Amino acid sequence: ISFNSVDSSLSSLKNCQSYINTGMDIATHVALDLVESFNDVEDVNSMEKVMLEYAAMDRELNHYMRAVEETVNQIKREKPENIPDLKCLVEEKFTALESKNGDSDLQSNEKYIYFKDQLKEMRKQCKSY
Repeated sequence: ISFNSVDSSLSSLKNCQSYINTGMDIATHVALDLVESFNDVEDVNSMEKVMLEYAAMDRELNHYMRAVEETVNQIKREKPENIPDLKCLVEEKFTALESKNGDSDLQSNEKYIYFKDQLKEMRKQCKSY
């Protein structure tokens, strides 16, 4: 069984991850600018919600890529005579991974933690002026 197209698709998905990271960086910069210019707390809170949405996208993408990689590796190891339903196997693994999701997962996202730390520092700096 050749998995070239699957590998190519995974590579494309990894590019999507960089777009998510870029979005998180932009959201962080916007939130810091909002704090620095003394904008409404609601606007900053909106940016925090955006960060959590990005964290959720990142988690989902990671779970999907992991499900695909584990399924492909399993098939390569087992070398079944009949080609299994790859889509179904991936969906099962993905669903199992997603079923363990919680809000704390999002708040432990590295970029989200950085975002919160940067906001805290910027607020301290702005209050000291």
